Amino acid sequence: MRFATGTTVKDFDAYGAWLDVAADCGFAMLTTGDSQSLWADPYVSLAFAAQRTTTQRLGITVSNPMTRHPAVAASAASALQHLSGGRFVLGIASGDSALRNIGVRPGRVDETESYVAAVRALTRGEKATWQGADLVQRWKPGPTPVWMAAEGPRTLRAAGRSADGVVLSNSLTREAYERNLAHIAAGAAEAGRDLADLEIWCMANIVPAATEDDGIAVVRSVLAGTANHVFRFTTEGKGLPDTLVPKVEELKRRYDSTHHASPETAAHNAALVDELGLTRWLAAHSTVAGPIGHCVERLAEIEEAGIRNVIVAQFVPDQAAFMRTFADEIVGRLG
Repeated sequence: MRFATGTTVKDFDAYGAWLDVAADCGFAMLTTGDSQSLWADPYVSLAFAAQRTTTQRLGITVSNPMTRHPAVAASAASALQHLSGGRFVLGIASGDSALRNIGVRPGRVDETESYVAAVRALTRGEKATWQGADLVQRWKPGPTPVWMAAEGPRTLRAAGRSADGVVLSNSLTREAYERNLAHIAAGAAEAGRDLADLEIWCMANIVPAATEDDGIAVVRSVLAGTANHVFRFTTEGKGLPDTLVPKVEELKRRYDSTHHASPETAAHNAALVDELGLTRWLAAHSTVAGPIGHCVERLAEIEEAGIRNVIVAQFVPDQAAFMRTFADEIVGRLG
């Protein structure tokens, strides 16, 4: 298995120290997100990371088609490719907290797919079209892999048709992973491509703790955020049991996006998953928690299900200590 990890950036001195530990712990890729109202700009953050690191890939997981014109994103991506020596990866989704916090709607599936195609083309020095306008980048391109974050059947098929890779949430069970791969493969076939042409990465909360329940408790607000994102447009085709559909609808109605991805300030969101009886189901699809030995066993099961690339979320109080524990005591014990 390959492991990536990421953080949100609010203090660059702290981020520099985080990058040093992450690089030392052997993570293959270091990521940050794009939510301008909640943390620092990801292109600025990864420009900083490009100067601080030497070998790790650097990824935005993820941006969106609504806050940046594709020509702007492509120019920024090319700059990061030049600055990093070709280590940058750009992830795109329809948009969540970045848009909710400024009153902008998410991108539609067709918009997101067209945006991915436009950014990919521009970073390769090719012409592109966006909303009827012809685009070209007139300075040195920096070919950039563009991934899509996808959860539902339509978006998964779109990713299979047009993206270089796919970022999956709620996919840590065999059933969920195989269902999502089938949709990606179908989209790839529509474009004359093969599933093997795409990199597939799964998001995972990994939380060492005295017990599984203790670890899950740490990321309850993250479970709420993931559910709000994954099911925000529809619950259909995403493996959600019928008995949980009204509970997820209630969570979406009451979710507070101003504290998205902020466990330390999101007590309201954390309480929702317990109140609505969603905690266990959500955790099974997104979280590895508990004693070290149990985490190792769960990751081995995940690998056996076919998952090879995992982006480790760091919604834990001490990220540096977590990374060292993860590298030394968990990865070190995987076969």
